[in-house]
Amino acid sequence: MTLSPAAQAILDRYSDGTAEVSWLWESMVAEAVLRHGGPADAEALLPLFLAAPAAHDALVPVLARHGDRRLAERLLEATVEGGRLREGVPSGVLHAVGRLGYTPATSLLWEHVDDSYDVSKDACLGLSHLPCEELRGAITESLEKHEGAALFPEFLPVLATKTQDPGWLDRLVAWGGNHASTDCNGGLILGIALHGEQARPAFTRLLWDTRWDACDRGTGSALWTYASTRVLGLDLPQLYADLRELVRTGADPDVRRDAVRSFLTLVEFRCAEPWTGVAAAEARLESSDTLYHLLFAQPSEDGDTLTELADRVFEKDEHYSGAVRALEDSLRTEAAHEWALRAVTSR
Repeated sequence: MTLSPAAQAILDRYSDGTAEVSWLWESMVAEAVLRHGGPADAEALLPLFLAAPAAHDALVPVLARHGDRRLAERLLEATVEGGRLREGVPSGVLHAVGRLGYTPATSLLWEHVDDSYDVSKDACLGLSHLPCEELRGAITESLEKHEGAALFPEFLPVLATKTQDPGWLDRLVAWGGNHASTDCNGGLILGIALHGEQARPAFTRLLWDTRWDACDRGTGSALWTYASTRVLGLDLPQLYADLRELVRTGADPDVRRDAVRSFLTLVEFRCAEPWTGVAAAEARLESSDTLYHLLFAQPSEDGDTLTELADRVFEKDEHYSGAVRALEDSLRTEAAHEWALRAVTSR
């Protein structure tokens, strides 16, 4: 199979063994492989990663998205010793083998759940892609041990659906709404969303609830809130309609301002399409062209543009006006790139 140009470029840079390759360059090109590559790229890049895992951590998402179970098996064989990741191996490997559906790794991932923050996060996200039938009791016990705490292994709640107990949906909502620190609720938000369609009402409420700070970038929750909207199929046009209604009817200016800030953050993530590694969150629910037209180019009689809405809510505060202009430029560029890609692929 033919390699993508980006994957070939990475391999070419290392082919003579003397070229200096910056991590920034490699991570940039690896993102192109992540978006537009395929299985052949994962196979070709695996030996490069295994030769120096810490230096090539930017390749882990490529392996996770484009690899298969056989690749996951080889990945574990080379990076695990004595039931633990070898020193210098990025914890994203745990996430990758789980995402690739490699069930023999289940117990290994569970052993890493109570580890450091990043290791625990990657172990939990990896397990979220596996059946975990043999862990049902252990997951229940661990969730109950931490339930109601302000701080806990942040991504443990993404495993709540593995218990097969639908009652955990309401329990996660109560935990996040009444007890959990907003510094530690990203996993609760995603765990709620992973309950599927029945979680939509609860998720929509917490999205606009200031107590959750669901779109706060500082705490890290914003990324997982964005992923959760994708998991639940809540596209941005739907959320924009909700936002306009909230702004129209909301009496509290702080609530309105927080809601607009939250929506701006979600659109920023939509433009950037950051890697979350959550397979269920990767559907692109709306085209950039549709979104650009809705938010910035629709005739005024059809409703507020995002610029008009933000100016009204923030009283033309220059900080937010500038942020909206930057977002408009980003979305316009993304829409143009989308049309260019369609033109190339249609030939």
